Amino acid sequence: MPKRISPLMALAQKLLLRGMPSLGSLIAQISDAENYAQFVNMVKTYLPEREQEILHERTPMSQMARFASYFEDRYFPLEEPFKWGDIEGYSEITCRIPVVVMGFSYDDYHEAYDWRPGALLMTYLIESPWVDEDINVSLAEACSDHVPDELVERAGRIRLSPEEAHRLLKGTKYKPLALWADRLHYNTGNFFLDTDYEMLWSSMPPEWSPENVEELTKQWKQAEVHENKTGEFMGWLEEDLAGRFEELVSFIEERR
Repeated sequence: MPKRISPLMALAQKLLLRGMPSLGSLIAQISDAENYAQFVNMVKTYLPEREQEILHERTPMSQMARFASYFEDRYFPLEEPFKWGDIEGYSEITCRIPVVVMGFSYDDYHEAYDWRPGALLMTYLIESPWVDEDINVSLAEACSDHVPDELVERAGRIRLSPEEAHRLLKGTKYKPLALWADRLHYNTGNFFLDTDYEMLWSSMPPEWSPENVEELTKQWKQAEVHENKTGEFMGWLEEDLAGRFEELVSFIEERR
């Protein structure tokens, strides 16, 4: 004989099968009606074909996580907590575009000795954006783990500015080093690459608008191209660190 359930439980099961929001979600929508309405508008504006799928998620956190995941597929990444659903309320996503920025802060540069070998060696060839001799010493010591000390000494006498790097390397296979110099010096002209989190938090973050999303999407694609070029060059160096780094150092010394 089938187990009998109460009418209230039967109704609850039907609502769940239809993807109805949870009680917590309904409370959030009512108590935060203005931001919920703005979130719904964002879904309709940027992911209209995903509207039902996103809004039928049972909690605000899962709705925002689904939105962030689909948004990244089409436009550019949003901060990780939004994709994890580690967000308390709609206001956290509606108040600003939670962009992911990739500029190197002072602390990032200070820990460059932990970067992949290709990035480390390229960084040592570039004039430091920070006046800190301790950083240069740490970089030199880290480079010595990958290439001979004599080569590290030669590289330490180069220290290219972004302008000189472009002048010397333009039109050559070594041009990605000049792009890396731009990256270290916030000189790429790209929002994502020239902004670190300290800059972002101390300024007015971008607001939601179709114009801003369109512009940021374009800049994200440019940032990916930039990162691919420098990443491929790092990979080329890492195929033969000592030999190819010496080739690069010798080329710069001859061009100077």
